[in-house]
This record gives sequence, C-alpha cells and structure tokens, in this order.
Amino acid sequence: MARPFDLKKILAPVGGIISKLEKRRDQLAAELQQVEGEISRLSGRTSRKRILSHENTDGTPTTRRKRVRRKREDLEALAHKIIEFIGSKGKAGASGGEIKAEFGNLLPSVNAWLKEYSKAKFKTTGVKSKTRYFV
Repeated sequence: MARPFDLKKILAPVGGIISKLEKRRDQLAAELQQVEGEISRLSGRTSRKRILSHENTDGTPTTRRKRVRRKREDLEALAHKIIEFIGSKGKAGASGGEIKAEFGNLLPSVNAWLKEYSKAKFKTTGVKSKTRYFV
C-alpha cells in the first residue's frame, strides 16, 4: 500500500527558492533600468530600441539617394588623372595603396580598372599589396 505524503511539506523548500529568484529578478530589472538610463543619457538611444540602418541617430528616417551612374567619359577622365598621378611619382612609381588613398577604391582592382578605362600604357611590378605602377 502507498504511503500518504504531505504535499505542503515537499513544496516548502521550493517556495523559498522561488522567493529568492523573484528578489533577484527585481534587482536585475532595477539594474537594467539604471543601465538603460545611462545609455540614453550618453547616446540618446536605449539598448532595447532597435537601431535601424535607415534611421539617423535622432530616429528620423534618412533620405535615400538614387545611385548615379557615371558616364564613360567621366571614368576615362579619372583614369587620365590617375595616370598623371603615377607619372608624377617618377621612377619610384606609385603603389596601389597610394592610388587608392588619393582616388578611392577602384574595383575590381587598380590594374583592371586602368586597363578598362585608360588608353595609356603602364607597367606593374610586384603582386597583391606590393604592386607598383609605372608610366
């Protein structure tokens, strides 16, 4: 025959654990409010708000501009400026990093970009980041 059991006696320790967890939850909620207050004071945003890429820091939507396609003549003029820049470096030539610093990123690479848009002859030495360009 089964022994009778006292459910209140079994659940008494669980009640103590639950009350401790509730106290800890309240402490963490208070700390979270304090942290969010500091974040909003410093940056104007809270961690719970979703920061969208199309919002300014004040929450107003940004205006997205349409990408302007450059004309081939503009690209060829830029290529001519790059060739002049390489020529101005003299015998030392210009590195790809110097060209990118002066004119921005030219994709897929400086070499391929110049071959596409420049009629001038140029030489290269080295590979990858060590490539130097000469006129």
